[in-house]
Amino acid sequence: MLCGVNYGQSIAFHTKPAQVLSHSVAAGIFSKIAKGDMPTGAVATVLIDGHFRNLAWNGGPMHVQCEHGLDVWMKTGQYTKENVIATKAFIFQDEVYVITPRMKTGILATLWLIVQEKNGVELQPFPELRTHKQGDCSGIQNAVDFYLDHFSKLWILDSGVVDTLTAPKCTCPPKVIVISMVLGKLVKIIDISSAWEPNSLLQNIVIEHTLAGKTFIYISDASRGAILVLEVGSGSEWPVVVCSPAPGLQIALVKQPTHSVLIVVRLHYHGIIELDTAALRRKDSVAPLTIFGEHSKPVVLLGTYGHNVFFRHTECSDVLVWDMRLAYNSSRLDNIHSAGPRLTTTAVAAIPFKPVLLVLDSNYLDTLHGSSSTYHKITFITNYRF
Repeated sequence: MLCGVNYGQSIAFHTKPAQVLSHSVAAGIFSKIAKGDMPTGAVATVLIDGHFRNLAWNGGPMHVQCEHGLDVWMKTGQYTKENVIATKAFIFQDEVYVITPRMKTGILATLWLIVQEKNGVELQPFPELRTHKQGDCSGIQNAVDFYLDHFSKLWILDSGVVDTLTAPKCTCPPKVIVISMVLGKLVKIIDISSAWEPNSLLQNIVIEHTLAGKTFIYISDASRGAILVLEVGSGSEWPVVVCSPAPGLQIALVKQPTHSVLIVVRLHYHGIIELDTAALRRKDSVAPLTIFGEHSKPVVLLGTYGHNVFFRHTECSDVLVWDMRLAYNSSRLDNIHSAGPRLTTTAVAAIPFKPVLLVLDSNYLDTLHGSSSTYHKITFITNYRF
């Protein structure tokens, strides 16, 4: 089996011994939960009286139809609310979705729809729970990143490695899964194992639809400092080295008036790299690079929209925005959001055709180094001028 494993820092974690249930009882409850039906009274939209409502929750409060479902998953060790950490979020048709990578045990799903119940926020597996069954290579093993394109398709980067912080294990080869958000179902699986290496650290994914009608997938591999390029129509795959290896390699796509560029950031390194995607499609490893802010503080990418790039400095939680139509100047970046004490911003997403930004903050670092639940907060910045 092919799989890339990043062991990272080992964190001790203990669970109670699993209690065995009869096959018939477990199967019956699973069938009810896996359907993902939303009971009457549950609301998925974040629009309340025409206004976006901020959200907050701890860990992973799961939304199920069967009242006894949670007890089943907890007793079998498959669900541990305290271990669920949302790292990224996006909004589609006024509904919010989050990904929760399987960094620890007890993560039932890695893509969720946020549902607002009378008792607060709950998470409902999307498209359905059975899509996230561990060991089923036709489903999602570990969603580490996603890209929502303008065709309402969600492209998910599935690393195939689970329990990455405790006892990493490869359950399936790495792949890209495509979900139709309109249909609410998985429509395509793309094997990317031939572009993978044993030490690969796959982190980010972006999609480019060219004017020629071709679709390209770009995936960052921090272990090689490379971008893996896949042409969906032909199935061709090739790596393009853009920098030296790094602990992390983030990428984001920005569309310019005449072409598209890839923004590349190496974790803990100075400078933001800009690369024309045409060079990637030409398999050009000696393509010219433009580096901005190489004498300023290292940054963490949070998201992009149009010509705007959202990021923060590694030692600061303030969200900054760079308008790429203007020359980069670290002293002239707009500060649009402050996460608050002990919170860190992990994602910024725009809502298409609306002057609204979604910002995801959490204290995930406390959870990674302990056993407390992660506090998550989603803030909507309204009347934002793009």
